[in-house]
This record gives sequence, C-alpha cells and structure tokens, in this order.
Amino acid sequence: MMALGTLLRKPPLPPGGCRAFWGWLNAVFNKVDHERIRAVGPDRAASEWLLRCGALVRYQGSPKWQQDYNGLPTGPRGKYKIEAIDATDSCIMYRGFDYLDGLEHVTDIKLEKCMYIQDECLQRLSETSNLQKSLQKLEIISCGNVTDKGILALHKLTNLEYLYLSDLPGIREKETTFRVLQQALPNLELELDLE
Repeated sequence: MMALGTLLRKPPLPPGGCRAFWGWLNAVFNKVDHERIRAVGPDRAASEWLLRCGALVRYQGSPKWQQDYNGLPTGPRGKYKIEAIDATDSCIMYRGFDYLDGLEHVTDIKLEKCMYIQDECLQRLSETSNLQKSLQKLEIISCGNVTDKGILALHKLTNLEYLYLSDLPGIREKETTFRVLQQALPNLELELDLE
C-alpha cells in the first residue's frame, strides 16, 4: 500500500511548464477580437488590448497615463483617442498588432523590455498606414529580439521625427543600418545608446 505522503505529493512540472503557461496566456491576451473593434471603435478596443497586456495609454488632451483596465474612461464612441503608448514590460506581440490599424492619432510609442517584440512587429508597425502618418516619436529599449532588419523596416514611418534605440544586442551592423535609415528619413533625429 502506498504511503499517504506519496499520494499527496504534487507531480513535478515539466521543464519550462510554467513558462509555457504564461506564453499561452500572453498569446490569449493578444488575440484580436474584430467584433469588439467594430462594436466599441478602434481606440477603445486597442486600449483594452494594451492595458490587458500590461501597457499604458495616454489620450489626446490628457497628461495622465491610463493604466487601470477597469478604470478605462467611458463616453461616446470616438471620444477618447490614443495619443501615446508606453509598452514597458508588457506582453504585446505581433498577434495583437491588428489593434493598431484603426488608430489615427498615435504620435508616441515606447517599447521597453518587451520580450515578444521582434523584427516582424516593427515591420508591421511601419506598414500600418495610420501610423505612417501620425507617429512622430519611437523608443525601442532592451528588446532582445530586435535586429538590424527590424530597425531598417522603420523607414516607412515617414513622419517619424525622433527614434531612440538602446540596449539592442541583436543590432550587429550599426553603422550601415543607421546610415541607410538616415538616408531614408533625412529629418529623423536618431539617438543611440547601443554600446
């Protein structure tokens, strides 16, 4: 007969089991709900996505960052327009980037310590026509999956005025990458901290 302690002992988690669970949950948080976008509008739906993933948003005309999902402002559809996104330590990933398509007033995005941000995300960001028109400031900091390819994709953000890049170990061809980007965007102020 087995001892009671043996029966009550929890089985060990498989290697990476806990990490796999969080990866799955983050993917669920990033699943795009197109019906929700149609129902509440792109800014509200994107706000819900960003806050659900741990990011912050700031609306036009407000100096305050919205960080509480349950405290999202209510009002008529279209009243609150996202002007800035701070995705520091958030779990946003490529899968959710369709939420950005309808945003017309975003001037400022900060991607810091975003473990799921990779080159494809930056390419998708730069191909979003509304962001091509509105985005003026972009900061990419400590996103380990970003390489030269992702930075070069930013050339489509034709209104980008300021780009800050820091702690990006995936960037290998610094001089070439930045020269090509500066040629594509001659009015861009490029600030680097990549040593």
